[in-house]
Formats: sequence, C-alpha cells, structure tokens
Amino acid sequence: MASHAVLKEQLLEMGFEENLINGALKLLKDNATLESVIECIDNGTAEEAAKTLTEEDLKTESKDESDEGKTPEEIEAKKKAYAEKIRQRRAEMDEKEKEAERLKELQRRRDGKDLGKVREELQRKQQENYIETLKREKDEEKAARDKILKQIELDKAERRARAQGITGGNSSATIADITPSKPNIVSTASKTGKTKLAIRLLDGSQVVEEFDDKEILSAVRAYIVTQKNLDFNITFTMPLRPPFTEEDMTKSLFVLGLSPNARIQVIKR
Repeated sequence: MASHAVLKEQLLEMGFEENLINGALKLLKDNATLESVIECIDNGTAEEAAKTLTEEDLKTESKDESDEGKTPEEIEAKKKAYAEKIRQRRAEMDEKEKEAERLKELQRRRDGKDLGKVREELQRKQQENYIETLKREKDEEKAARDKILKQIELDKAERRARAQGITGGNSSATIADITPSKPNIVSTASKTGKTKLAIRLLDGSQVVEEFDDKEILSAVRAYIVTQKNLDFNITFTMPLRPPFTEEDMTKSLFVLGLSPNARIQVIKR
C-alpha cells in the first residue's frame, strides 16, 4: 500500500486540491489507495473531512514513509504502476474535456441552425408582406385610374347630350345655357298601362315599339340589341338630359318618365 506522501504527490500531479487530498487521507487512514482517495474526493466526503483538519493532521500527512523491506525492482514496479494510473487518469480527464467541448460545439451549431431558420422565416414573411403591399398599391392605382377614366366618359357623354339637346331645340341656345343637372321627370301613367317609344338608331332610322309601363329600361335595350344584332354595348339618351346609366337600366319606364310615350336615341357606351 502506498504511503500518504506518495499518494499525495501523485494526486497533486493529477490536479487535485491539496486540501481535499488531506481530507481524504485523514478519512481513509491506512486504507487509503489512489482509487479510494479519488472516489472520496468525487463523492464529496473528502471536502467534509477537510473541514476538520488540524495542524497535527497536516504535520502527519507531510511525513514520508520509506519503502523499507522492498526490493528496488518492487519499488520501481510500484512507481510504474502509479505512473500508469496517473497517465490513465489524465487521459480520462482529457477525453472528458474533449467530449464536453464536442457537445458544446454541437450545441453551438444546433443553435446556429435554429437561428438561421428563424432568420429565413423572417425574411420570407418580409418578402410576402412586400409583395402584398405592391399588389395592394397596384390595385389602388388601377381603381383610381378606372375612376378617372369613368368620369371622363361621363363628362363626354354629358357634353354629347348637351350638344344633341341644342341641335334638337332652340338654335339660339348655347351650351353654357344648359345646366348639368337632370330635369325633373313627371310621369303620367297611360290608361292602358303601355308606353310607346320612338327609338332613333345609330344609322338614323327609327323604331317605334310599345312596352308595358312596368318594363325596365334594360328590356328595351335587350330588344334593340337583339333586333339589330348589335355586338357592342349601348344606352339611351334624351334631349336635355345625360345618357341613362346602368342604375337607370333597372328602373321601370314609368319611373323614368317615359310613359305614356317618349322619344329616345341609341348611343354607344
């Protein structure tokens, strides 16, 4: 069995704290071996024993014991055995440190990959938001442009209606004399519930047809388109008023003031 001095020297070379070594040696006494001291240090009992060390204990542990009675070969073999144990212990500690470093590196890479995924997801969402914003702005621009074009068409139609009103009415009237507001429409229901319409076509010809007072204006339009095989959209106009709108197309002839008879003209939309 190795002396406390030899064990202490070996354990110090292995990197253990002297205070813990002394505590373990005091606790184990003559039963101390390299393995038992290391185990005592690892399980924490050496730390508790170290708290009770006295100066006398420290003096005792500092004394060296001789290898009296042993041959030089035995002493040398013992030293080699201790040296091998120290080498194994250091190799184990190095291996544990390498494994801990490897696990640390794996965790770092894993965290890096997770961070990369988060970054990619953020970039993807930002790209989607950007595309959505561009699409919304494009739709808004198109809606604004369509609104302007529609207003231009309405203005053109109103000017045409005014010009037609001047041509069919008093020649001394001017466009400035015609107000843009629609005239008040006063309807008088016919006794028969019918409305006779004189419809002037685009080629100058005229169609006279009788419709029910409750018929809506779109039915008259459908009749003209079907009878004349027109392949374009049309509406109607009257002197001193703008062309009929799509909303007007859903109203009855009576409500529009076309009963009991009226003259209307076909125009392209």
